[in-house]
Amino acid sequence: MHPDRNAVDLELQQCHIRLFVPLPILFAWYLFWTVKGHPQASNGLAVAGAFLVFAFVHWLRVRTNPGPYPGRQFTAIAVDQTACMIGMILTGELGAIIAFVNLWISLGNGIRFGVKWMALSALFATTGLIAVGLLSDYWTQHPIWIFSLLLLNVAIPAYVASLIRGYHESRAQLARYAGEMEEIALTDTLTGLPNRAAFFSQLQKAVSHAQRTQSSIALLYFDLDGFKQVNDSLGHAHGDSLLKQTALRVGQCLRGEDVLARLGGDEFVVLLNAQDKEKRVEKVAARILQAVASIDQVDGHRVEVTASAGIVLVSGAHAAALGSEGMIHEADKNMYAAKKKGKNQTVLSSFPAELRLVAGLDR
Repeated sequence: MHPDRNAVDLELQQCHIRLFVPLPILFAWYLFWTVKGHPQASNGLAVAGAFLVFAFVHWLRVRTNPGPYPGRQFTAIAVDQTACMIGMILTGELGAIIAFVNLWISLGNGIRFGVKWMALSALFATTGLIAVGLLSDYWTQHPIWIFSLLLLNVAIPAYVASLIRGYHESRAQLARYAGEMEEIALTDTLTGLPNRAAFFSQLQKAVSHAQRTQSSIALLYFDLDGFKQVNDSLGHAHGDSLLKQTALRVGQCLRGEDVLARLGGDEFVVLLNAQDKEKRVEKVAARILQAVASIDQVDGHRVEVTASAGIVLVSGAHAAALGSEGMIHEADKNMYAAKKKGKNQTVLSSFPAELRLVAGLDR
């Protein structure tokens, strides 16, 4: 199994920061006090040197054996904090700077690896500071310093942890909102079907697939004959009920991979499977017309409605040449041709043959 590249990069980043930021600072600090003749500065240099050896060995292990190893991370955090505590014990007043390295390590672990690692690092730091306060003669005489450093190493990581949690919660909430808004933007609120924008997106994908695989696309465009009369005589609420019934009944005529969408008003469109042939397309169209004609009541009121459908069957490269807009235009044109033939009919155009067929419901 290949290691997670992001996890490996984060662990290497931790190694690089350990090698090139706190260690140079500590070496410079203790070297300065060595030059000044401070008696405990040499202890600090020795601890920093030992820590440098660990940091280099750990870096080599991560480089040669990359992967998400929690045990290795745990060990690294434990050694980081333990080395800091030993340095504070051995260097007395010069070790105050190390307590801030503790804090920095905790925050860095949290930002790179997550809140639980920051909590673990802060726990090590807190335990170590308590041990320093008990074991070091210098720090035992300065309990207010130990208390202040303890407070910093607990309060600041806790605050940063709350910020990290809030950040991730906000991101998750924004992702949910974005998903909901996208769904709203692509859904017809009345029928729950894909709307015009969603359908055109699906159609463009189908056109690209047809061009790539030299398969075919069937597009069926229909509206309701008699919808205006229902709206005018019964009102828009009943007209909406008719549209919902239409969406439900037509959807039952289709397979799972077919796409039914409402473009607006009483206009619907169906994208059929790219492998469909003319015979199956005509059968689906006949079922759709029968399904619409079977609607005889809306909210307890008798109605008479039918559908007129225009169909376009396009194969291979002709799908790309015609394009999404061209296919919709051809299907719409065929639908109006079906209405002129007497309604409750279908008119089909097949490309590249450009053969136009007229079919009645009872065909």
